[in-house]
Amino acid sequence: MRATFFLLICFITLGLFIWVTMEGVLFVFCLLLSLGLLIMTVGYPDTMTLFLLGARELRSGDEQSFFEAASQEAYKLSVPMPKLYFYNGTLERAFVLQVRNSISIILNKSLLEKASTEELKGICFELLLQVKKGMAPKRTKAMFAMGVLAWLLHATSAVLMYIIPQKDIQKATNWFLSFLFFPVIDFMFKVILGGGYFKKLEHHLKDYPAERELLSKVGLKLRKPYTYYSLPSRKIHELHAVGKSRNFQNIMTLEFLPHEWDYLFKSVEIRSAE
Repeated sequence: MRATFFLLICFITLGLFIWVTMEGVLFVFCLLLSLGLLIMTVGYPDTMTLFLLGARELRSGDEQSFFEAASQEAYKLSVPMPKLYFYNGTLERAFVLQVRNSISIILNKSLLEKASTEELKGICFELLLQVKKGMAPKRTKAMFAMGVLAWLLHATSAVLMYIIPQKDIQKATNWFLSFLFFPVIDFMFKVILGGGYFKKLEHHLKDYPAERELLSKVGLKLRKPYTYYSLPSRKIHELHAVGKSRNFQNIMTLEFLPHEWDYLFKSVEIRSAE
């Protein structure tokens, strides 16, 4: 409900802005653009999020263990078989997207390569459990909203920087915008998703101790020193990304959003960083 309300407020604000400030051909163009965005929001938020992540669909012959794990866990939870994707990014993340009966599971390529079959089962179960409990659509809308905001910022920055061809100025501007923008995105995502989302997921997982144990093994494998999760480390990643493509920056924006694994895979190191 929060995600839907946020998107509604955004479109009302955008419509008022276009109506007040635009006229002529520019008004028609912006109106058509906003209508296209509205259609994408209502019907295809998962497709847009996959595009922003640069995700590529896997075939059954590519990653047999991944397909077997997803198929078994989908059957166990009585949910439709999801489409499987991978993406190249900075963090070892996994996401689930759902729009009506269309379900997608996306794994970071590095995570897909290092996870065993049993660990993939734990990952798929945790993601599909969000589908089973009706939580995934809200997560999809929240990721879509933040991803589109990031894309608009980077696109606007690209247009402005086209006028100023100096690379040093472009990098400095990108880093400055990212420094201001990421905290806002992080805050908005928490407000839209709600503070109880991850707690609710953890509560549901307690009913499945065997699958929770498999997921815990993934957490042990992915556990990193507290410095990896610290604010200075994150800023270093952001600074490194300013010289990368817009697509890479969009991916990093979605990866650094609050994730259930940051909550579920608790350790002394992570708590110290918090």
